[in-house]
Amino acid sequence: MKPVNRRSIPDKITFLHEQLKRYNRLLVAFSGGKDSFFLAWAAREALGAANVFPYFVRTPFTHHAARQRVDYFSKMFALPIQEISIDFLKDSRLRRNPRQRCFYCKIKIFSALKKEARKLGIKIIADGTTVSDLNEHRPGRRALEKLAIHSPLSDAGFSSADIVSQLKKKGVAAYFLTSSTCLATRFPYNFSLQPQLIEAIDRVEFYLIQSGIYPVRVRYLTAGVRIETSPANFSRLIARKDELIGLCRQEGFSFITLDLAGIKSGCWDELPGL
Repeated sequence: MKPVNRRSIPDKITFLHEQLKRYNRLLVAFSGGKDSFFLAWAAREALGAANVFPYFVRTPFTHHAARQRVDYFSKMFALPIQEISIDFLKDSRLRRNPRQRCFYCKIKIFSALKKEARKLGIKIIADGTTVSDLNEHRPGRRALEKLAIHSPLSDAGFSSADIVSQLKKKGVAAYFLTSSTCLATRFPYNFSLQPQLIEAIDRVEFYLIQSGIYPVRVRYLTAGVRIETSPANFSRLIARKDELIGLCRQEGFSFITLDLAGIKSGCWDELPGL
């Protein structure tokens, strides 16, 4: 068999379906993103809808955009999704937003999903990790390994670009092909997370998304926000500056800045000591 990184997409699909068939029944951790949706879709093709159980975990770090994504995939593709809730802010360790937050979050999320799987008599839980994710700083990977969570997309060699190309063929709208991360990533490490502040950041970011400005991240800075988006969106954002300033002031942010470097993943990881 060809090495993972040299397989064609049809070969990757064949490998993925063969792997999924060995699971018999599967609980899919559905984040609302394109990758976990593609996994759920492929699993239903391989195993039949009755043997695939997508679960969405709602937390205080879940934003309006994630809710919108879940609803979109559920309605457009008749994908029944179960939901459970976890209040991360009850955990003092997570409220401190430590560098290893992603590890602790994933431990809580997948421990809860394992409990659901046991109720259903399901032995295998899978997530939407791709080979693209393996090249990034993701402490949550350790949690998946610790809890023996399967990542069949990365095993088959699927990259994020592969999945985008396949979902375009299914008619998935452009916005839902972009990546999304939890709201805790909008705050510096070791910053005390507060529900009201998380919700305020969420409202500003969702306003921009609804205005057609995406991908976008609204990062919290002391008394203000730093907006990250692609340079192609700069003029569109500036055209809405009066509305944006008014909303931000209403949410309690005194100043609003635009990051000229554009959008980037893991921005807080670049700052030592935070």
